[in-house]
Amino acid sequence: MSKIKVIHVHLFNGKKNFYFGSVTAIYKKFTAEDIGCTERYLQQVLYAEGTKYLSNKALVIRSSLIRS
Repeated sequence: MSKIKVIHVHLFNGKKNFYFGSVTAIYKKFTAEDIGCTERYLQQVLYAEGTKYLSNKALVIRSSLIRS
């Protein structure tokens, strides 16, 4: 089995879910205003699997996709 990092972004405005492979990819689609924090801050918060960030605009969770 192998694990791949996945970052789940749930935007409260519009109630939409997005899935990314990196924090950098998130900021290619959204702005810091959309997420509620800067790219650098989010990279520091999501340092390990299972960590999360919550603002009044978004919930961001770092997790793993398990493949075989």
